Amino acid sequence: MSDTPPAPQALPEPKIVRKNRARLSLVWLVPIVALLVGLSLAVRSWMQVGPRIEIEFHTAEGLEQGKTEVRYKEVVIGRVESVTLRDDRKRVVALVQLNKSAAGVAVEDTLFWVVRTRIGVGGISGLGTLLSGAYIGVDAGTSQSARTEFVGLEAAPYILRGEPGASFVLRAADLGSLDVGSPVYYKRTRVGRVVGYTLDAARDELSVKIFIEAPYEKLVTPQARFWNASGVDLSLGANGLTLNAQTLVSVLAGGIAFEQPSDAPKVPPAASGSQFQLFHNRRAALAPLDGPVLPVRMVFDQSLRGLSPGAAVDFLGVEIGSVSAVSLQYDSQRQRYPVLVTADIYPQRLGAVRSALLNVPNDDPRADIALMQHMVANGLRAQARTGNLLTGQLYVALDFQPKAPRNLAQVKDGVVTLPTVAGALSELQPQVADIVQRLSKVPFDDIGNNLAATLRQANATIEQLTPEARKALAEVQRTLATAQATLERLEPEATKALTEMQRTLAGAQTSLERVDRALLDERAPMQRNLEGTLAEFQRAAQSLRVLSDYLQRHPEALLRGKPADAALPTQ
Repeated sequence: MSDTPPAPQALPEPKIVRKNRARLSLVWLVPIVALLVGLSLAVRSWMQVGPRIEIEFHTAEGLEQGKTEVRYKEVVIGRVESVTLRDDRKRVVALVQLNKSAAGVAVEDTLFWVVRTRIGVGGISGLGTLLSGAYIGVDAGTSQSARTEFVGLEAAPYILRGEPGASFVLRAADLGSLDVGSPVYYKRTRVGRVVGYTLDAARDELSVKIFIEAPYEKLVTPQARFWNASGVDLSLGANGLTLNAQTLVSVLAGGIAFEQPSDAPKVPPAASGSQFQLFHNRRAALAPLDGPVLPVRMVFDQSLRGLSPGAAVDFLGVEIGSVSAVSLQYDSQRQRYPVLVTADIYPQRLGAVRSALLNVPNDDPRADIALMQHMVANGLRAQARTGNLLTGQLYVALDFQPKAPRNLAQVKDGVVTLPTVAGALSELQPQVADIVQRLSKVPFDDIGNNLAATLRQANATIEQLTPEARKALAEVQRTLATAQATLERLEPEATKALTEMQRTLAGAQTSLERVDRALLDERAPMQRNLEGTLAEFQRAAQSLRVLSDYLQRHPEALLRGKPADAALPTQ
């Protein structure tokens, strides 16, 4: 066995193959595809990117960088990219990137505002922002000029472009509790809102702009009457207690109401932008057409407490005007203090009466003055009357007095002076004063003294009578005492006292009859004196009974006195 190792075999020579560097590996396919997709998205995004604009606001409340959206009709058309502060630190600027499709929004008359949850007189708006957050609202303009810098509104405009409806202007002397957003009602139904108001310094009046929503704008006709329905209209005057209100919203936040007069003809709707008068209340709005005003003055020689400006001027139950001023005057000749009342009368409210009494054309300015002179010549007089017993409110009544002298009304500077007569209350006051004066002249003290003397004489006589007669005269004494007490209470308790006197005297008559039966001696002086005394008491009782019956039927006689007896008819 040989230990010689086998000879080694020769190894094959390796072949070196050079790799082709121009050939790409499949590993690079994924990033290449991703790059192509990214490029396509970038190009697409670049093609969809619209203009970049700046919107200036007072505060950045609700604005978030990269999150706050820009919406037009609830469609997202852009997004806030950044929010920066101005160099003066007074305002903030939101940089907004709009979509390519919304490029036409960036024009001069476009409006921007931040939509937040707001609670105002017009209601609650922006409730959706509680969940989604605030966003920038847009009212796209119609201008052809592009713009990149805007000043945002603090609140949404009350009329958006293209909103169906019509706008009208109301002329008012006072704004009351109205504000932007106050509702407008028709038959207590909300049909519009107040969108703005301006003060015209030249005309000293307010111009209130309202917007009536479609299709209710057709309810506004040239005959429509608008009035301020703010709060509760509570008035207590000569016509009594009046309460008028629209809805709870108008009570709290104010509002405007309008209505068509009942006798108004049917006409086409008013054109948008028409002007109307805003009245203070419904009564003034629906009152008949006033026409030209005729100022009049009246002088009263009596107290006019309860007559205030605004009180009605009444002609036979028809209100034809109102009191404008009440002032105190001094008459040096008579040393009196008359009250001057000026009022505005609208003769056209007389209707057919005005044209029937005159042959002057209605458009003649002298017609109204001639009308008043004609009526005064026929007995027309002004009188202050009580319109409400509870409040004491007065009004001026124009009525014909049959016994009034036939004279013409005085006219000075176009103002007619109407003659006056005293009111019913002023006539009653002197009568009451005269009654009180007469009562003060009644000698109640002398009557009491005489009754006391009579009682003393009666006591002396009773001591000479039999026990039964003394008992009867004691009853007479009590009767006289009751009569004295009754006389002392005659003024405040007349009816009750006289009734009590009648019953007491009836008892006294019964007692005296018993005395008469006890004293049968006709020759006795006491009997004769007693008979005379009883006769006087009987006549007094009869007079008091007649007075009591008359007062029960005519209690007003205590104030006015007994009227004169009517003349007997001639045969």
